[in-house]
Amino acid sequence: MSNEEALPKRKKFGLALGGGGARGFAHIGVLEVLEKNGIKPDMIAGTSMGAIMAGMYAVGYPLDKIKEIVLNFKNLNISPTKYLNLLHESILKDDFVEEALNQLFRDKTFEDCKIPFTTVAVDLESGKEVVFNKGPLKPAIKASASIPIIFPPAFYQDHYLIDGGVLNNLPLTCLRDHGGENTPDVLMGVKLVNFTSQQYISGMVYAKYHQMKYKNLFKKMNFLKNFVNKRKQDTQLLVGIALRALDIASKDSTNLRIQEADPDLLIEPKVECGLLEFSKAQDAIDMGKEAMTESLPKLKELLYGDPNY
Repeated sequence: MSNEEALPKRKKFGLALGGGGARGFAHIGVLEVLEKNGIKPDMIAGTSMGAIMAGMYAVGYPLDKIKEIVLNFKNLNISPTKYLNLLHESILKDDFVEEALNQLFRDKTFEDCKIPFTTVAVDLESGKEVVFNKGPLKPAIKASASIPIIFPPAFYQDHYLIDGGVLNNLPLTCLRDHGGENTPDVLMGVKLVNFTSQQYISGMVYAKYHQMKYKNLFKKMNFLKNFVNKRKQDTQLLVGIALRALDIASKDSTNLRIQEADPDLLIEPKVECGLLEFSKAQDAIDMGKEAMTESLPKLKELLYGDPNY
């Protein structure tokens, strides 16, 4: 039986993609496995990097093109010293984010999407989620990916917005809340498990408060060089603190929303890379493939009533 014959028989499928910076490239691997098996979501939602991946897919970018774009990120140097933005609204400037989103979405709107797409940000003033599924894509996606402290909040539609992951890093509820014929029969989420932010903080703390005690004994001859290196290290630690704080703050809120949405399937690619470690894009893609391949029989059973379909 061909894929064309199979598709009308399956249940309506909703897919939510979680945030996680470079770990979000795992979503490409997930989508590759789905497409290879003739499965495309009928509706899709995403937060932060999940919003960027879901938005590109929804608007019609072929997966090969998305993968090509992502693999080019490995040469991007998002160093704190290059994009430093201290004494403003954030640690880093959002120049590269703005440029990238301009190239990806330009004047595209939610209405241009070939797959209905939803994303979410958080209003700093009200402390509530703001859901976007109409109007221009770029400002909504940028708001969803505005990691607090790291990047400046996005001012859009009279809201001062930060990363949706603060409250809802896996926007399953956005798909459950559609209601009526737009509610998926089968809802799947891709939650990006983070093993690295705690390890990174632990390493930086060790370097700053333990290792440096011994190194400082040998650093009296080149004060200026050592001062610059110390500032770089402190800035990197500041970024790490902000990212770790976001992980801690968003964990319980996101888990509560996952419970509320009660997805039919939740997969968790074990991607071991930092939020800005774009050099590990291929590793993330591979882990997404592995996780989706393992869960494919369960998804087929949910969609078709047959795990071997």
